Amino acid sequence: MAIKKRRTIMDIFDDYFEDFEREFERRREMLLERPSWNQKNSTIEPLRNMIVTPTEVIVTVDLPLTEEKAVQVKPLDENTLEISAKMKRKMTFREMGMTHQEGEFQKFHFHSRVPVPVQMDEMKIRFKKGILELHLPRRWGRRKPKT
Repeated sequence: MAIKKRRTIMDIFDDYFEDFEREFERRREMLLERPSWNQKNSTIEPLRNMIVTPTEVIVTVDLPLTEEKAVQVKPLDENTLEISAKMKRKMTFREMGMTHQEGEFQKFHFHSRVPVPVQMDEMKIRFKKGILELHLPRRWGRRKPKT
């Protein structure tokens, strides 16, 4: 008769974290493998950065070859933005130094989730030299943060 060894709490934790790491890797690969362009719609995702400060969220988006009047910023809901901008001229993969792809783009487009609650109706937008800068004040419920 074989004696079955009982699992310790540490064995259970180890199994849990191994499963967690496998799932994290799977999801990370899904996000990284997604192309940043859509040839069907002739759109490409611009470079962007989001900074969360204690009082606001600052989103900067690189939109070369665009004019201010061609930029559209739309809040889709209380924590999602949609930004699109038509380019002055079409751009090809070859111009970007990519020789293994064919196609051209005439518009920037992307959706972005804001990780903290913000006041979309008080958004401040600035566009200068191809850089779009959005300032979204954080929402704090009834009290404002101390400054």
